[in-house]
Amino acid sequence: MKSSGWAIIRFTMLRALLFGGIWLLLQLTTPLRGLIAAVVALLVSGVISTVVLNRQRAAMGVSLASFFGRINARIDASSRAEDEADDLERSGNGEQEAQAETVEKNE
Repeated sequence: MKSSGWAIIRFTMLRALLFGGIWLLLQLTTPLRGLIAAVVALLVSGVISTVVLNRQRAAMGVSLASFFGRINARIDASSRAEDEADDLERSGNGEQEAQAETVEKNE
């Protein structure tokens, strides 16, 4: 796996660990249980990760942008190749039609 893939995995794992830590802290120190504790842990860990995991999120964003940039480049190259093939086919048909018209006029 490329290093860009590791940025995504690193951010995801740190985010999950932060959520798990907050959830455990809520379980041990508050009467919140179940879904309510999970939602509160998700909200609190989201706010904390905005500040604490900013560098990892930026690295993940760069890796995702380059991944989708490569996909877009391949799509653009494929479209250009298809357009060039269509243009060649049309120009070939255009020449044949012009020759046919010339033959018809000469007859």
